[in-house]
Amino acid sequence: MNIKRRLTIRFVLQLATAGAFVLLIVAATFFWALQRVIDIRISSDFASVGLNQLVESSEMGKDGIHFDPQLLEQVKKNGGWLQSLDENGQVEQSYNTPKDVPKSYAPGELVSYWTGDLPFPYGLYLWVQEKDGRPFTLLYGEPNQLGPLLKKIRSQGILSSNGLLVLPTDVTDRLKQLGGYVQLLDSKGSELASYNRPASVPTAYTLYGLALRNMYNERYGFHLASTYDKETGHTWVVSLPNSSGYAIGNKWLPPEEERIILIAMLAMFTAIFASFLLLSLWQAHRFGVPLLHMLTWLDSLGRAVYQEPVDHRGIHRSRMRSGKWKRRYRIFVDVMHSIDKLSGTLQRDQALRQQTESLREEWIAGITHDLKTPLVSIKGYAHLLAEPQYDWTVAEVRQFSSTMLEKSAHMEMLINDLAMTYRLKSGARPPESEEIELNSWLEDALKQAAADPFYKKETILFQAAPFDVTVRLYTPWLERIINNLVANALLHNPPDTVLIVSVIPGEGGKGLTIQFADNGTGMDENTVNRLFERYYRGTATSAAVNGTGLGMAISKGLIEAMGGKITVETTLGNGTVIRLIWEEAVAGNGIEKDINENL
Repeated sequence: MNIKRRLTIRFVLQLATAGAFVLLIVAATFFWALQRVIDIRISSDFASVGLNQLVESSEMGKDGIHFDPQLLEQVKKNGGWLQSLDENGQVEQSYNTPKDVPKSYAPGELVSYWTGDLPFPYGLYLWVQEKDGRPFTLLYGEPNQLGPLLKKIRSQGILSSNGLLVLPTDVTDRLKQLGGYVQLLDSKGSELASYNRPASVPTAYTLYGLALRNMYNERYGFHLASTYDKETGHTWVVSLPNSSGYAIGNKWLPPEEERIILIAMLAMFTAIFASFLLLSLWQAHRFGVPLLHMLTWLDSLGRAVYQEPVDHRGIHRSRMRSGKWKRRYRIFVDVMHSIDKLSGTLQRDQALRQQTESLREEWIAGITHDLKTPLVSIKGYAHLLAEPQYDWTVAEVRQFSSTMLEKSAHMEMLINDLAMTYRLKSGARPPESEEIELNSWLEDALKQAAADPFYKKETILFQAAPFDVTVRLYTPWLERIINNLVANALLHNPPDTVLIVSVIPGEGGKGLTIQFADNGTGMDENTVNRLFERYYRGTATSAAVNGTGLGMAISKGLIEAMGGKITVETTLGNGTVIRLIWEEAVAGNGIEKDINENL
């Protein structure tokens, strides 16, 4: 799986997880807000909301019905009481019931209490519902403060001649204790007189204004009850503070339900923001740390430091002690491998450049020495010939001239070899080839090479192919290769070294090999690896007249330019085998193959 697909899958999964988490937060917030609103409604209007919840949450056991303890606690907080009746009107269970509440009810008696036909000391609410095949009858009572007060005020309250209300003493004491007030309104809703009325309460009411205060006490902060006197056209109004203790319209705070919604929205957005902040920090740690590590690594590469950065313990930041990739780095494993590969390549290139610089310096020193040594000889003999005080003989002049020609020829050969290496490096190709019979041509070339006075006789043995091998090659280049390999085998080995040169046709007549095998001292691995380098060594003119130190590099370039390759097999102390191989050549009696066609 490539990095693009891994990153795509990772980001999609993370976004899906973040979306699911946000939905979970929204659902939890909604559920909490809904529960709180229900609790508020149960607290403010238990008769309408709480009784239904009480029945729905109840469970039927062997010992009777069981109610939700939290709802029962709310009944107590509201100052109410609860009774469960059977089909005969008998009380099965009761909770927080005062002593003045009956223990049983006749059918007509219960309905009369409920409708208000018979006086009852409490506000009474009736709830009938069937559950599990059984009818439930619940009675819920709350203290009825307004009813008795309003009844007594209507019957005993008087408007005096000076416009003041005259109320019974027990009523005024009760109103002061509870923080309530009384108003007497005329037929148009304007106040005629009042007692203990707060300044925030209006002195005149419209039809819908008075109705709203009766229906929505939480908006105004007071429970209100009123009664109308047909004879006088007056309306008595009695109000007591509600349980919240303040009116919504008189405070900067919104209603409790709205406050719950606002708190839920604020909590939800805070949780989502905190979640995305944590997710961003996690993403920065998850993806930013590897990216920063890779950028630091690349910066190190730019400063020629080709090792992966490590921590203070010397351990690679991207790996564990076991060498495995750390989890956050695994998604970038392809990039890490590429950078690691680039580091290795740059490190090898740096070592190669250093080695090349060292070899170049060695080569320049050698070439300088090789050029300077014969040049000094030429310059010295020229000075001798130019001195007027000496009268040289003809023989001496010839001797001086011969030495100068010899040194000049060596310099020319060195320069030509140097030029040849650069020509081959730039892709030089051989001129027009000629057709030869390889066995006879190679035998003649080896005889000419063996005539060198530096070689001992009978040190070169030739083994021809069992049939004529006709090929097309550029013979000057091939002759140069033969001379270089012969010189390399005989000049750098003991005097008794024997060189065997063989022509070996490939199987089926395809392919051709010229093999040079000696029984000399062989070469070590370092020498073999650097055998064909141009800058491996320089050669002094005293070592060999025709030696330049570039022979093997030139030989490799020439054989490759003619479509072949050169291989070396050697071990220290066991001699060396060098092969010139043309894999595509066709060797056979009377069969030709132009090797240059493969270039």
